[in-house]
Amino acid sequence: MQLDFLREPRYSVRNMSDAIIKIPNEYSLLSTMGLFPEKGIRTTYVEVEVKQGYLNLIPTSERGSPAPKKKKSARHTRVMKTLFMQQDDTIRPSDLQNLPAFGSDEFFDAFDDELAERYFELQRGYRQTHEYMRWAALRGDVVDADGTSVLYNCYTEMGESQQSIDFKFGTVSSDGVMAAAKEARRYMVRNLLGETMSKTLYLCSPSFFDNVTNHPSIIEAYKHNAGVGRPNPILDDLGVTYFQHGSATFIEHDGFATYVDPDDGTVTEHQFIPDNECIIVPLGTQKTFRSYFSPGEMMDAVNMPGQSMYVSLKTLDHGAGIEIHTESAPFFLVQHPRLVLRGYSSN
Repeated sequence: MQLDFLREPRYSVRNMSDAIIKIPNEYSLLSTMGLFPEKGIRTTYVEVEVKQGYLNLIPTSERGSPAPKKKKSARHTRVMKTLFMQQDDTIRPSDLQNLPAFGSDEFFDAFDDELAERYFELQRGYRQTHEYMRWAALRGDVVDADGTSVLYNCYTEMGESQQSIDFKFGTVSSDGVMAAAKEARRYMVRNLLGETMSKTLYLCSPSFFDNVTNHPSIIEAYKHNAGVGRPNPILDDLGVTYFQHGSATFIEHDGFATYVDPDDGTVTEHQFIPDNECIIVPLGTQKTFRSYFSPGEMMDAVNMPGQSMYVSLKTLDHGAGIEIHTESAPFFLVQHPRLVLRGYSSN
């Protein structure tokens, strides 16, 4: 079987990479919400300018007097190397055996179906890894697939620290849920420093979500309602369990990722949100969350804007098959991590 047909434009790096990116994404709540907008960069590093800005009051002055100079904002630059991951798969002759005759339209249709099936499985791994790293970025430490090797910490990289909000679920004499929600929102508003936000979202572990909805103050507040919270067509469309209380929206999410150790086959589960905790994020921001993607390690991608995944095909020696090589060079960054808060309960 001659494999010269792989040189056709339809099987180029660009077209194959576009094909794998267009496969529907089935794992990413954060991606579906658009919390981490994607940006392709031409370099293998991310350069972020950190500017400490304030809206400064302008004092009055006498007409004709010299105008005071506008004070420049303090700024510095952070440079961070993007990550790199890759995975290969192989289509063997036995995978194409018993297909229609080589060169026929039916053969190419069947071959493309085989490619699509391999792409589907490969992109699932990348999408899940990207989602796993986005959740890790919200918590601070972005760790490798093993769950222990810290690659970088968003708070350390940006020179900021994390604030925690205590919901005190064990205190039933007052509406601790509303008090904590007010504290979180007020803290965010005070620390925007030039950023914008529209509302706060509470991404909750199942146990934390249950503590919110089962709190005596919540039960009392909604005892005359047929249901709790208010309908939200956007959240309904996401297929999530949520609860609206005042200006706070609580979403239950029990997402996790698995990693199989290549040496001993041990399967490890990585929970996106720790038990009895929530991650509080601002919505309506401009620059707080970003997914950066560098060019792949391929000649066709050099100095081009990066994309989330790359694919190239290669014929193996002696007609042993077709190697599918995939790459991704991401960097998931919370550029204002002070605005992402940790929710917990001390009692």
